[in-house]
Amino acid sequence: MKPYVLSCDSHVVEPRSLWAEKLPAGMRDKALITRKDEKNFFVDGNGKTLLKMQVADGVSGNEKIGRYEIDLRIKDMIRDGVDAEVVYPTVGLMTSRLGDRDLEIASCVVYNDWLLEHFKDHRDIFVPAAILPMCSIEDATAELKRCAALGFPTAMIPGRLPGDTPAYNSDQWDSLWDAAASNAMPLILHAGTGGETTMERGNGAALINYMLSGRGPIDAVAYLVSCGALDRFPALTVATMECGSSYLNYLAEVLDEIYPAHLHYVRPKLSRKPSEIIAQQVKAAFSHDRSAVESRSVLGHQTLMFATDYPHLEGSFPYSREVIAENFRDIEISEAEKADILGLTAAKLFKIANPKVLTDA
Repeated sequence: MKPYVLSCDSHVVEPRSLWAEKLPAGMRDKALITRKDEKNFFVDGNGKTLLKMQVADGVSGNEKIGRYEIDLRIKDMIRDGVDAEVVYPTVGLMTSRLGDRDLEIASCVVYNDWLLEHFKDHRDIFVPAAILPMCSIEDATAELKRCAALGFPTAMIPGRLPGDTPAYNSDQWDSLWDAAASNAMPLILHAGTGGETTMERGNGAALINYMLSGRGPIDAVAYLVSCGALDRFPALTVATMECGSSYLNYLAEVLDEIYPAHLHYVRPKLSRKPSEIIAQQVKAAFSHDRSAVESRSVLGHQTLMFATDYPHLEGSFPYSREVIAENFRDIEISEAEKADILGLTAAKLFKIANPKVLTDA
């Protein structure tokens, strides 16, 4: 029987006019909106272009029919062998780049309310992830509490913080960490979110920029471990998306090495080794990462989760079965461990009470 597969990183494509129609009237001329030309895809908001990407033709015969409609999305999931998804925005990933506090807050509220309504009848299959206004810590905390009360099981924070926002090693963030921990809401750090992440041009830029986009979440985990935030809030879990999972081992080992060596300079002192904090409170989702599976004993296989990144070009659709098989090929691993990595660990984290397989095929 096919194991239960939960993609911890999938995206919905919002209605093009979502913010233009739902924002307060005085903000609609600044709303997030998409446009295309012959070669590029743009996300505009607040009178400026926030994102520019080259339009790709895609792979013939592999059209993602479920980007907009739930019924078609489920057909794509069955085709790909996926039984559930954690859902993040597409255009909504740009809210923290708007540069206008009121507009950012209102844009997050519009998206979160729409997302919850959109997936309300399919919560056993789709896990909606709220987005938070990061213009201030108080605003982020207030929206997280509102979303927790609405029933959101998780929320996103950007990999790179925008503007003059205090860094993640500031204890000013404790109000957000406390709210997330108190509501048992894991916080998601997704590659390419927040401040500028694609800075290179010229030879190799496509590969270099993709690598750089994952640095933000990895750095954020290092900050949260080193500054004692996760140590102070042991009920808080953070998870990274689209950064692979192998980095966790390096991070754990280098922090364990430096902590005692530089103990005189370390502030604050931690109650646990950095590797123990990571093993207990950090998770990382991957699509292709055999080395993470091979070295799972370093931190425990419960740190690992699977993701397809549907419907993005770098995602595994419609070959997720083949990708999964390659991740585990010739590796000695129990079926129980494999089941946890592919879906059961994530189902527990995101509160899916009764994980069900959509198809045995």
